[in-house]
Amino acid sequence: MLLVAPGLAHSGGATPVSDGSMVLLLTILGAISAAYLVAHFLMDRIQRRMLVTSGIEYVLLGVLLGSSSGVLSDPRMLAPVLAFAAGWIGLLDGSSLRIDQLGKLPKRALRLAMVDLIAVGGGVGLTGFALLHYGFDLPVREATLAGCVLGCAATSGSTSATRLLGHRFTQLQRDGDQDRPCPGSVYALVCATSRLTQTFAILAFGVVTCIFHEQSATSDIPALAAQWLVWMIGLGVTLGLLFRLLISTESTDNQRFMALVGIICFSTGAAFMLDLSALTVNLILGAILVQGDRGIQLQRSLETTRAPVVLLLLVLGGVVWVPVPIGSGAAIVAVAVLARLGFKLLSGAVAAAGTPVRPDIGRGFMAQGEVAICIALSYRLLFSGDAVELVFTAILVSVVLSEVAAPRMLRGLLVDAGELRQDLAMSRDPEPGERQPVGG
Repeated sequence: MLLVAPGLAHSGGATPVSDGSMVLLLTILGAISAAYLVAHFLMDRIQRRMLVTSGIEYVLLGVLLGSSSGVLSDPRMLAPVLAFAAGWIGLLDGSSLRIDQLGKLPKRALRLAMVDLIAVGGGVGLTGFALLHYGFDLPVREATLAGCVLGCAATSGSTSATRLLGHRFTQLQRDGDQDRPCPGSVYALVCATSRLTQTFAILAFGVVTCIFHEQSATSDIPALAAQWLVWMIGLGVTLGLLFRLLISTESTDNQRFMALVGIICFSTGAAFMLDLSALTVNLILGAILVQGDRGIQLQRSLETTRAPVVLLLLVLGGVVWVPVPIGSGAAIVAVAVLARLGFKLLSGAVAAAGTPVRPDIGRGFMAQGEVAICIALSYRLLFSGDAVELVFTAILVSVVLSEVAAPRMLRGLLVDAGELRQDLAMSRDPEPGERQPVGG
């Protein structure tokens, strides 16, 4: 990945960096590896006593290694790595969109996810716009774009909390299989809805990048948002169909992995060359790749890469973070966290109205993981302006706080629903090395 990263950055229009940047990047990754071992075992002891997902330690590690501490002199040198990681997450999410699996989703999961997109995405987006435009006096276009990005990140869920509880309380799973929740349960509904909100958030962000696409200085003919949308969808579909032929000839896990690395480098470079969302392009590409008989094998190969890619995203999210003014930063973080909490609860109640679904189902949707971070990173790579660092900070803090609170909120929901007992002990403590990172 490191060897192809400079080419990816150049194809995406990034400013070339000096040869010494690769040495610095390798040094940083070495420091990350050493610090990871310390953070890993420290958080492992905490997780064995508390029901929390990890993540905050990696973000803090990234902050210490980042430009705010002087270790990284130019965050732009990480642009190809950030783009690659975001593209990989898009491909991972797209791999969950097999048609046969979508047909088995719990009833009302689609309704919950759609209402979540409208209520949470729209509510947080409008609140963010109001603060940035009327409170911080930013231009309408910039404030609208920033509000839309906040809304997309807010609606994005995560299965990190459901995975953690499924690992700790095996009675939630059918035959103890983490990928097979007991049908008809609140837990199964939360799992399915969380995955759908990730997909909807990625698609919504892709539409936002098309609407606010900046006109190239070398082109005299303005392109409409609809044209960029067609380009984005067409790129994902075309590359997906082409790369299906490549993947179909690979028979081993190693061969499939190397093919995937090449696919993501190419698709991400193409997306950033057009200033489109690599996250969305790779989502579409991944959804096409996993259809058919070989799709399950490819899906499993991709899933094994989730944990290290999410860890890399968390660290790099901290690395590229830039301090913002305390007052404005606290205000935008409050919008990202508190408004999201309120609108999540509201959307669950609205979607559950007139159905057997619990009106407090929104308590299970508080997790916010790697997709939100990818949205923030992509926003920073594609756009510039006074709101970028504020929005990036708000999303990063929101992800960290939500991942801390989400597992216990979900457990409380399942206790109230009768699927867990309050005094029930965990099925087993995690063994050293069996940690549940943010994401999923």
